[in-house]
Amino acid sequence: MESRYAQASEALACGAMAAPDLQAMDAFLAEPRNAIVAGIRRDGRPHLTPNWFWWDGSKFYVSTTKTRLKYRIFTNDPRMQLAIDDVMGFRYIIVEGQVTISDDVEVELPLFRAIRAKHGRPDQTDDEMRAELIRDERVLLVMTPDKPQAEWMARGF
Repeated sequence: MESRYAQASEALACGAMAAPDLQAMDAFLAEPRNAIVAGIRRDGRPHLTPNWFWWDGSKFYVSTTKTRLKYRIFTNDPRMQLAIDDVMGFRYIIVEGQVTISDDVEVELPLFRAIRAKHGRPDQTDDEMRAELIRDERVLLVMTPDKPQAEWMARGF
């Protein structure tokens, strides 16, 4: 399997596009910033919310609760779009993909922890975090991008 960086170089060599700097994109996605999560309501209108996220190099992870509208939206329609921007640096990334929902708090505990640590939440013991996640009915939205990173809509990279 080719690396994401090799795919971008190959696309540039073929003249298909100007290859984005994937390492710069990864660094940008590692910074504590919100992703605007977009889903489609049953009546066709968009639903947009700012959320903390974690990018692991192949998937995006967004924490939500079973009581939020976005949970119901993605239970019914797995299409998601994310917009992550930097208004002062004139950079942005827009990614489209498909969502699965994971409600296994025990298995996903490291990902919940990664999201919180990235955004400055104080650390908790596993027992404290597990209890809070279960109490709040937290789930993870796991978004798999539809295209390779080199083909995402991105500016400033």
